[in-house]
Amino acid sequence: MMRRFKPGELEAIIEKKRNRLNLDMLKKGRNRLFRKRPRDKEEQNILDKLCVQKWQKDLASGKVRIINDREWYYEFD
Repeated sequence: MMRRFKPGELEAIIEKKRNRLNLDMLKKGRNRLFRKRPRDKEEQNILDKLCVQKWQKDLASGKVRIINDREWYYEFD
């Protein structure tokens, strides 16, 4: 048998747990590991080539529209 809630009871339960969950998410987000070493030249060149290839592919497929010299439309995936 399912438990029945009064109209305001469910909202109160959600609101009470929301603060705790938000604090937990903030704490977990602060423990994110950042890159500690700089990228070497070879790795940077590979990443640059990948970005240029993706840009050219998006231009060819129509995901990027050049509206004028300073304004573009880019359709994100």
